[in-house]
Amino acid sequence: MNGQGVMLSAGGQSMHLAYRETAILFGIGVTLHNLEEALNGPRWMREHRMPLFEPNGAIYWALTSLVSAVIWVAVLGVWLEPWNSEFQNVLTGFALAMALNAVFPHLAMSLARRSYVPGTASGVLLNLPLGIALMGDRMASTPSDFLAWRSAIGVALLLGAGSMGALYGAHAFLAWRRSRPADGG
Repeated sequence: MNGQGVMLSAGGQSMHLAYRETAILFGIGVTLHNLEEALNGPRWMREHRMPLFEPNGAIYWALTSLVSAVIWVAVLGVWLEPWNSEFQNVLTGFALAMALNAVFPHLAMSLARRSYVPGTASGVLLNLPLGIALMGDRMASTPSDFLAWRSAIGVALLLGAGSMGALYGAHAFLAWRRSRPADGG
């Protein structure tokens, strides 16, 4: 048991009850982070003249809501089926992506621009430590399972690329639609 809580085991995999509780806290942290970004990100980008696109609050709201919904699928999966390695891999991938996201771009951009970037506090104070805790517990339970870590890294890459692709793609589409002449017919 290792002093970390009640052990849950099935199929050779074991996770502590504390892991499940940390997963819930991580889901709350990601949701708060996304809420902060959705509410304040577009205004911050306009004020700091981010050159890639004119930020649209509706796009931010939709994308951050989608990411929050997806994280809760993994969190609830781990809570309901703690032995399910697929849910654990997805949650570990999310933990990796959100821990990295707290540092790059949030903390790094806050320091470089000498301005608070929305999401930095929730990322650094919640997502980074909770993500590290989830990854540490997963590493302790599957230290040599290369497939589990490959899956988690794949999820992290998909989440990062998908989120950024959706964010920039949606803004590019809006810019393209605005630049087209109105139909006369």
